[in-house]
Amino acid sequence: MIDLDDIDMDTSEEEGEASAKPPLLKTLGLSLAAALGLGAIAAGVAFIVPMTGDKVTGDKCEAPVIAENLHEKQTKHYQEIAFVNLEPLIITLGPNAASRYLKISISLETSEGDLSTVEHLKPKFRDVLNTYLRAVEEADLVEPSATTRLRAQILRRLQVVAPSGAVANVLITDFILS
Repeated sequence: MIDLDDIDMDTSEEEGEASAKPPLLKTLGLSLAAALGLGAIAAGVAFIVPMTGDKVTGDKCEAPVIAENLHEKQTKHYQEIAFVNLEPLIITLGPNAASRYLKISISLETSEGDLSTVEHLKPKFRDVLNTYLRAVEEADLVEPSATTRLRAQILRRLQVVAPSGAVANVLITDFILS
C-alpha cells in the first residue's frame, strides 16, 4: 500500500511552475523586443522620409498650394468680420455679495452682411444680458474660469434672440467687480 505521507506533492508543483516560467519570460521578452524594433523603424521612417506635398528645391522648401489657398481664405474671412460694441452694463449684485457691482463691456462678432441686423437688435441684447447677469451668483463670477463660462452662456442666449448666424462670437472687453 502507498503511504500518502511519502509522496512529496510540493516538488511536483514546483517543477510544473518552473517549466511554465521560461516560456512566459521568452514571450514577454520577444514582445518587448518586437515593440521596440517597430518603434525604432517608425521613428527612422518619420525622420528620414521627406513630407509629401512639400516641394524641395535646393535649401528651400516651398509650402504646398493648399497652405496658400488657406491663407487667402483666412484673410478674406477676416475682412468680412465686423464687431458691434454694446454699451457697458453695470449690474447690481445681490445684498450678500462682497462686491456691489459688475461692470461688463461686450463686443459681438458678426459678418458685414449681418451688421445692420445686429445693430438693430442692441436693445434686445441688453435686455437679455441684464436678465441673465442679474441671476448669476457672485461666487460664479469670482472663479478663474468664470469668463469662459460666462462668454459661452452669453453667446448662447444672444444666438437665441438673433437670427441664425448673426452673432458668431462674444468678446468680453471689460469685466470689473467693484
